[in-house]
Amino acid sequence: MRLKVMVLAAWASVASAAYWMEEIQHQGVASFNPDKSYQVFRNVKAYGAMGDGITDDTMAINKAISSGNRCGGGPFCNGTTTTPAVVYFPAGTYLVTTTILNYYYTQIIGDPTAMPVIKGSSNFQSSGGIGLIDSDPYLNSGTLQFRATNVFFRQIRNLVFDTTDVPGTVAGLHWPSSQATSIQNCVFKLSSRPEDDHTGIFMEEGSGGMLADLVFYGGKQGAQFGNQQYTMRNLTFYGSKTAIMQLWNWGWTYKSLNIYDCEVGINMSSNAVGSVTLLDSRFVNVQTAMTTFRGATHANSTGSLVVENVDYVNVPIVLQGPDGPLLRGNPSGLVHDAGYARGNAYTPNGPREYEDRDQAYFPQPTSLKQNGKFYERPKPQYESYPTYAFLSARSYGAVGDGITDDTAALNHLFQTAGNTQGSVAYIDAGYYKVTDTVHIPGGVRAVGEAMAAVILGAGPKFSDVNDPQPVVRIGNPGEAGHVELGDIIVSTQGGTAGAVLIQYNLNPPAGPSSTLSEMPPSGLWDVHTRIGGFAGSNLQLADCLKTPDAAVHADARCTAAWLSFHVTKKAGNLYVENSWFWVADHDIEDFNNTQISVFAGRGVLVEGKRVWLVGTASEHHTLYQYQLLNATDVFMGQAQTETPYYQPNPPAPFPFTRIDTTLGDPDFHTDCQSVQYGANTTMNSDGSLTLGGNPACAMAWGLRILGSQNVVVFGAGLYSFFNNYNVNCSTLHSGENCQARIFWAGPLIPGSGFSTSTPPRDAGAGSPGKFVMSSRPPSDSNKTTGSTGETADPWVQLYNLNTVGSVSMITRDGQDLAGWNQNLATFANTLALFHY
Repeated sequence: MRLKVMVLAAWASVASAAYWMEEIQHQGVASFNPDKSYQVFRNVKAYGAMGDGITDDTMAINKAISSGNRCGGGPFCNGTTTTPAVVYFPAGTYLVTTTILNYYYTQIIGDPTAMPVIKGSSNFQSSGGIGLIDSDPYLNSGTLQFRATNVFFRQIRNLVFDTTDVPGTVAGLHWPSSQATSIQNCVFKLSSRPEDDHTGIFMEEGSGGMLADLVFYGGKQGAQFGNQQYTMRNLTFYGSKTAIMQLWNWGWTYKSLNIYDCEVGINMSSNAVGSVTLLDSRFVNVQTAMTTFRGATHANSTGSLVVENVDYVNVPIVLQGPDGPLLRGNPSGLVHDAGYARGNAYTPNGPREYEDRDQAYFPQPTSLKQNGKFYERPKPQYESYPTYAFLSARSYGAVGDGITDDTAALNHLFQTAGNTQGSVAYIDAGYYKVTDTVHIPGGVRAVGEAMAAVILGAGPKFSDVNDPQPVVRIGNPGEAGHVELGDIIVSTQGGTAGAVLIQYNLNPPAGPSSTLSEMPPSGLWDVHTRIGGFAGSNLQLADCLKTPDAAVHADARCTAAWLSFHVTKKAGNLYVENSWFWVADHDIEDFNNTQISVFAGRGVLVEGKRVWLVGTASEHHTLYQYQLLNATDVFMGQAQTETPYYQPNPPAPFPFTRIDTTLGDPDFHTDCQSVQYGANTTMNSDGSLTLGGNPACAMAWGLRILGSQNVVVFGAGLYSFFNNYNVNCSTLHSGENCQARIFWAGPLIPGSGFSTSTPPRDAGAGSPGKFVMSSRPPSDSNKTTGSTGETADPWVQLYNLNTVGSVSMITRDGQDLAGWNQNLATFANTLALFHY
């Protein structure tokens, strides 16, 4: 109680102080960097930047980023986790005359209470890079320094990019990027002079990723986006000639997009655009909301478009095709689109080329919405919190060197934070080795430093594959409470076959109302699991070299997790944004990013209710990447997966040969018996598929939805690139035959992919036959109350599914429905709508 009073009193005494990040004691360490003097936190003013809008601060900022023999600045490093950095900008205007070069594993953070400005000078030259900040510059060879699909663990937030004084062509930010990257709370001020060609963000490659809470003013293009997939939330554009130039993609999800006074909203007229999903958005005074190359009739699935809950105000043309308007709006009024799709549809059978607004295919899960829109929430930055509110892990006795056992210190920290109103647990950069479960109780707010605050499970506690144990447990089973966690990584060290990296158990506190405004969900932002491939993991190239020539081989020392992330069956009300659940396919520390074989059983398992998975990815787990089991009210989008590169050598589920029937583990032996093989992939008279190319079946599932109801997936990229490390199987020429199946939807009944050798849980939680999914559309009211009201018609709705390397795109109740060759698009295969 005394500590609570002290913290609350501190709030009043420091109300006018600087942002806490500027004043906090900086004790973070780079645990596995041999230079023990290495500085993680860097204030640009300490390196000579003035921030006065007059002095050229370019050299000082580049020095703040590069000092300490970091990874960047030339073709000498392709990635490392040993040189993390926070580069902090206090309030001010920082004039730059040439490009700022961003380095690997860097957080660039401004003061959110007085956002600093990076201002290009009138004589600005993009020397050695593109834009005011270049996060992956081109080398003299014409290639990017960091391979864009391996650019991980970097963030930019709380900055204003101002190019209004720069003549000619310039970008605010060059951002080729992949998983565990984000740009948040930034403003781009661009020239709209007709002779200038300005863009706020230029992104041409990668496999991302998350952008959120951005504002763009002016520019020839507000932003240019090209990437395999991305999730973008709350982007606002004012007065751009074209707000968004969609260069290419496989799948893209825009949520809460707001476009004002632009000639074109989204230009997706490139034939390299696979699919776009647009939710909860608004176009005002826009001449043409969207342009597409996909005409009234189209030969393949490129350019698939799904729109839900979008307003067009004073918009003459909603969708412009190659031969004229496809959808007209109202030049002086409002048009509201509750739901619209164009592309290939399976409802559940198909394909049929679909272009319509059938509201049966746009059900409204009210429990997932707030004020008529799907719930969303920015990552907290605790702008109003005083420095005294932050409780440092190192000050609480944790060492963070990756060697010392920090279990007791972290548990003490989280217990104190949970009992101290107005406090935030601050996890200084470091690797915190734990040999027993770390418990995070309800009431905790916690943030990590530099994306290098790593909780590292190790030892016998986590090594028994027959007795899995959580490394981090959030709440006890049945506990009510609320947490906020950000910028934290949970990992393992060495052979830890029984490790459950994160177990989430919390339920919302009981109260008179279940509305999201009165009972907001817990939140995880940039909370990742990373298994292998980094310094200190004992799961690197020297430990876990790939063995494609050894039949059915898995090194026990490289079997490093049982399950990455588990929302248990009595838990719920959880919002997860931009989290990556990764089993390493390569060694980040190796110059050549050489592939390795690390084994982890399961990816993300959701059994609870009311869960949002926003911009998440799960990769290289042995049994599945995502599984929804008896879950209710789940939002996903954009979700991305990859099958392990080593499969089918060994095949799934090896080395996890014990099937856990209570958690719905797939039974590959039973499932694979229902595959119909033939010379070619063809449709049978009953609507099922014969699969050609003899693809392997005992491969990890990308997504399994079992016995679940009120599930909406707004964009999913399920990829299988390799067979036993050979990439040839994923090409069009090969017949996309890396694996037979990748997505399963079905009920919890025998023969539907749920192992039933023993009853799957007690009857009250969904025993066999208790709940069978309906294939009919929702009721006429088209509203479902879900977990907060009466029982609703069960349904699964998936929009813009993109797959690579899987012969079957959809398996329903054991029957393959959608073939890759029916849905040819970009390198990925695409279908717009699946209703079950």
